[in-house]
Amino acid sequence: MRWLLLFLPALAFAASPDFRLERTPVSGGAELLTIFATVPARPDPVPLVTVLHDTLGDSEPSNDRLRYIWTITSASPSVFQRAAGAIPFFYWRPNLGKKASKNPKPVIDLGNTRSIVWNSIAQQLAQIAAMDPEGALVRASTRRYRNNLADRRRVHLMGGLAVVSQLEKMPEVRNLLTEEELFEIQARMTLAGQSLGGLVTADKLPDAYFKQREKTQETRGHNWELLRQRAEANGLYFDPLGIGETPTHAIVWTARQDASRENAEFDGKFLNISSPFGDARVKDWTGISVTRYFDPSGRQVPEGTADATPRELIPLALYGLDYPKIPLLLIDFRSTHSPKRREMLARATSDLLMGVIGYSRWGNWPYMAGSFVWNFTRTRRGSATNLQARLNSYSTVRRWVALDHNLPETLREDLQKRLDVLGVNPLEESVQDEFRVADRQFAALVASASDPKGLLSRLQKDRSAELTAYEHGPRARTGFKLARIATFGIYKHREREQGDELLAALDWSRRGEREMRYLNTLAKSGLDPGPADVANVTRAVNTLSSIHIPARSAKEVAALIERFHAAGN
Repeated sequence: MRWLLLFLPALAFAASPDFRLERTPVSGGAELLTIFATVPARPDPVPLVTVLHDTLGDSEPSNDRLRYIWTITSASPSVFQRAAGAIPFFYWRPNLGKKASKNPKPVIDLGNTRSIVWNSIAQQLAQIAAMDPEGALVRASTRRYRNNLADRRRVHLMGGLAVVSQLEKMPEVRNLLTEEELFEIQARMTLAGQSLGGLVTADKLPDAYFKQREKTQETRGHNWELLRQRAEANGLYFDPLGIGETPTHAIVWTARQDASRENAEFDGKFLNISSPFGDARVKDWTGISVTRYFDPSGRQVPEGTADATPRELIPLALYGLDYPKIPLLLIDFRSTHSPKRREMLARATSDLLMGVIGYSRWGNWPYMAGSFVWNFTRTRRGSATNLQARLNSYSTVRRWVALDHNLPETLREDLQKRLDVLGVNPLEESVQDEFRVADRQFAALVASASDPKGLLSRLQKDRSAELTAYEHGPRARTGFKLARIATFGIYKHREREQGDELLAALDWSRRGEREMRYLNTLAKSGLDPGPADVANVTRAVNTLSSIHIPARSAKEVAALIERFHAAGN
């Protein structure tokens, strides 16, 4: 007998945790906006993500700018962690100590998203040119350390993005951030997980973000339906989970009573688990389970319903639904270490070929062709071969499970322990360790914000660099950099404006950039301004006419103004 598909309402689509946004003023005309969340089994809300909002000290939203984003649960690795992270073929996460950073580093700089991309490219070139020729030991160690650092950043990016996605549901956020700023935070964090995502310009940001978002929604929907069908076909029970509009993960269950069906058919394709029917581990299961009641037709009914039959449901597997094409197996409840062994084997193979032997996909065409065929074949057979996508799914699910209040406490604790087993990066820490360090990390960030040599000093330098980018073209800025290199750092270009003059200059430069961006967007649309655009075009023209515009932009602005005046007449 095949049991009907079951959706467990006690678990499906859990309600959002209690999030709140807290504002902390920063001297110099800025503020820290921190997302706090209530965490099960912890008395006080935990700070999760902080954004620096550069307001220039006024209440005018048109000259505001988002600066840095910190994932507060992430502290700098200790010396021992860094040493362990450089050991080839070391895929464990020992407890080597963690302390809050004196000056916490942001996970992304919204004012300069390109820098992380260029730094990554420069590191790769240095790896190939300087480190790889030094032998297998140096090559394997440096590659493993760099990969661990990149994986750690990706985990915290995706965990932070899962929290940031809830900003729109917080009533108080509308008083602190505009819709454009909410969009920028989510879009930049989403694209930061891609290799070249930081190079996306402001005018291309909406298209890139919505394309990625649509792709994610389609992936979740596809995996949701695929996993549901596979569970139904095998007589299992499917449970979508997640905090948001669409589920991000799911649990597949079996009934203890079905363990005696030793000859029952089972097709594990895309499920990646063995048959639970006739499995002694299911018959003798002593772990977490739930009891539900069903009528004679196999539908779930409330406890106490006439003719209802109780069934004890045992969890088989937890899946992430964000992985492309197939559901990603994260937890096999009968063999918790199986997914980790597969992950370790995949990493060990990569470290052996690229770190020890020195093969490269771009430097060895036979290896590249063989790798492509092997990965293509394994993907068609339902294997997950994309490391970055696996990390994204793991990070999102790990964060939601930790914050989900609607999960039974015993089940949530069990899921957290099993997810922690998956950790293969010595530079990472468990979710509970992250929550414990969050308060100290946030306190260190607030202290740095009040220190003239801390966050405020960095903000002033970046403000000056912002004004330089507005006043000078690419050639001039390149000349400034070359002069600094030629003088060994003695020459550092600084704009003349400082203090209040700098804030005033940034005020008109930001308002000018905003209006120019609007006019450019309207011009690129190929449409003449309609009645609804007249007021906005007039405002933009008046603003640009009243402020200082760099000479390099004067012709462009004049042409735009002339076009829109002609269209209005």
